[in-house]
Amino acid sequence: MYPYHRLVKMVFSNILRKQEVFDIEKEYLFHFRPGIGDIDLYPEVNNGRHFVFCDLARYDIALRIGLFKYVRKKKYAFVIGGSTIRYRKRLAPFRKATIRSKIVGIDEKFYYFQQTIEQRGEVKSSALIRAGIRFKGGAAPPKETLRELGYKLEPFMEPWVIQWAEWDNETRPWPEPM
Repeated sequence: MYPYHRLVKMVFSNILRKQEVFDIEKEYLFHFRPGIGDIDLYPEVNNGRHFVFCDLARYDIALRIGLFKYVRKKKYAFVIGGSTIRYRKRLAPFRKATIRSKIVGIDEKFYYFQQTIEQRGEVKSSALIRAGIRFKGGAAPPKETLRELGYKLEPFMEPWVIQWAEWDNETRPWPEPM
């Protein structure tokens, strides 16, 4: 089950917080403590839950810079257009963990995030997430969205992100229906 309780808590804690100025160079930190509902049979944090915690970290950034309010006002929606994750070590329940989120690219349709989950000074997993904002007629271009929020940014992508995007868009085969 999606951890709505964490999301609601996050929204309420950001209501009184002063909106931050978005900084493309900044690495945003999100702290959390995995609970009993986040573990699998082994007992470690379930692999799919890594993605959920990354979702929450991106929501936290959106709340902090005013993007969440903008998306709700326009009746848009956050979407994921692709993701790759690498697991290195087990993420233990009940111990404080941190997600480091950094934007490593922006193109015509998507924001690219590198999100690294750490616990006790060790990297547990690292994900590359392609995220966007959709509306009924298509995608909201990041450059225009950020401009409406008062930020002037040009599209950019780190070289390794370009390689991943090309592989995911052009090289990787899309399965045929049965």
